[in-house]
Formats: sequence, structure tokens, C-alpha cells
Amino acid sequence: MKGGSQDFTLVEADVSLNGNEWKRHPIVTGPEAPCILGIDFLRNGYFRDPKRFRWAFGIAAAETGGVKQLNTLPGLSEKPSAVGLLKVEEQQVPIATSTVHRRQYRTTRDAVIPIHKMIHELETQGVVSKTHSPFNSPIWPVCMSDGEWRLTVDYHALNEVAPPLSAAVPDMLEFQYELESKAAKWYATIDIANAFFSIPLAAECRPQFTFTWRGVQYTWNRLPQGWKHSPTICHGLVQAALEKGEAPEHLQYIDDIIVWGNTAMEVFEKGEKIIQILLKAGFAIKKSKVKGPAQEIQFLGVKWQDGWRQIPTEVINKITAMSPPTNKRKHKLS
Repeated sequence: MKGGSQDFTLVEADVSLNGNEWKRHPIVTGPEAPCILGIDFLRNGYFRDPKRFRWAFGIAAAETGGVKQLNTLPGLSEKPSAVGLLKVEEQQVPIATSTVHRRQYRTTRDAVIPIHKMIHELETQGVVSKTHSPFNSPIWPVCMSDGEWRLTVDYHALNEVAPPLSAAVPDMLEFQYELESKAAKWYATIDIANAFFSIPLAAECRPQFTFTWRGVQYTWNRLPQGWKHSPTICHGLVQAALEKGEAPEHLQYIDDIIVWGNTAMEVFEKGEKIIQILLKAGFAIKKSKVKGPAQEIQFLGVKWQDGWRQIPTEVINKITAMSPPTNKRKHKLS
């Protein structure tokens, strides 16, 4: 690469900010220039000086030691499959304008046992039940990044015949602009556990969501994942619960909530109030899905600190690890 009239070289080297943890990172160098290490790497490093003060490059160091964390509050669940039951009337949702019946796909061997366990557990929790229906949609199990499986159904065909809903979830970009305008010092996030599965459906709306496993038909007694209107309905009910409980200032995106403030105590009190409101409403919240108060936090795939949003390091690493396209077809796909 060229910088002005000088030729520069991009190389990769093992770099450490503290002498202990080493990471491979690009460095720009040249015959008459010092090695230039990107600020994106420097900002990821925190270290303590001989006086035990914590430092970082370019941004204030995030210090959470000694700060009481929201995940220590009572009432939070440690169960991976925690499901609540929202204390509302069974929801009347749009019913398909025509019958949809799609055969089950062939599932992978790795998915068979997890699917069986999930269906059994969901049936025990009252989330699904056996049924007979002219409708049918194929199961589409998803293995999450943490190794856990999620039971989703391919509702593409059903979505095509679902009547429209006028309400919608917030625009993601506007959401980020609003959070950025708060210029907060501290944050906390709350993610409701299996929020869709906490919302009861009216009996007459359930047959359209039928799926089949091992020759037995099941349907959802709660709001299913994969249906086009589930995010909108869930967002509205969570919003209504928070408004009814007079929740402190926050931002909500479907089942994810963030609070902010200038001190850790301010954020803790806001988060505690919101958690109490949600639990009282009937939602379940897992300890592992409550973060903060912290000066740096990740929310909806974006890292926030000092009112600024940043791309998380793991996302940058994935992008830089991608191979460049070698032909026109791959270029279009990228």
C-alpha cells in the first residue's frame, strides 16, 4: 500500500499489551516509518500500571470491580430453558387466509435427540401440545453459538398467507441514534428468557402453527418463533407491561432492554425496577442474560461505551478472516 510518497507494508505479528495475552494483528510498517498498530486493537486492551490503576488507549477504561451487579438479584432463573407465562388474556392473532401444509424436511442426525428433548420439555411446560390439524409446517432446528439447540419452525409458506398487522418494531438505526444521544457513562441490559413462549395464544388461533414430529402433530399454545408477526406482538406486550409498571427511562427492542445513567448505582436502580416489573408481569429472566451495570456493554450486536457505538472485536475478526472473492459470482454473494 502507499501513504503519500512512502511505500508501506502490511504485516501480521503477535502483539501483547500486557506481556501475557498475545494476539495476531495487522501492523503497518515501512522503511522510514515506525510500526503502526491500529487504534482498533489498542482500544481492546486494558492493563494495570504498577499502582494498580486501570488504563486503556483512546477511551476510558471500563472498571466494574466492586460494583453490585443486577444478575445477583433474587427471582432470576438459572435454568437454560426458563419460560414464563405472561399474565394477560390469551392473544387473538391473525389467522391464515388459506390452509398451508408442508412436509417435514429430513433432519440431521445431530438434531434428532435435541429435537426430541426440546419437544418433550416444551410439552411439559405447556408451550406445545398434541393436536390434529390440516395445517403443517416443517421443523427447522437451529444450533446456537453456545451449543444449545432452539426449536424453530419454517413458517415461510404460512407467512405468505398471514393477514397484515399495522404495528411494527422500532427501526434499528433510529434506535441506535437515540441511545447514542444519551451520552451515558454506565449501562445495563436485560434479555427476557424465551419471551415468545411466554405469550399465551387463543385456542382458535393455534391450529395454523402445527408441526409434525415422529408421526405426531403438535401445535403451539404460546407465540411461536419464525412466524412473521411474533416480534411485533411480543414487542407490544413487553412495552405494555413496562408502561403499566411505570418503568424508568429505557429503550426496548422486542425482548431486549437497555438502561443507562451517569453512575453505577443509578443504572442498578433502574435495572432492578425493570426486572421487578417484568417478573411480576409473568416473564422469566435468566441470570446469564442480565448484564451490568458496566461502563462497556454489548447490546443488539453493538458494543457501547461513553455514548459511542463500536463494532465488537469478534465481528471484526470474522470479517478480516474472510477470504476475498476470487470470481464474479463470489463477489456478488459477498
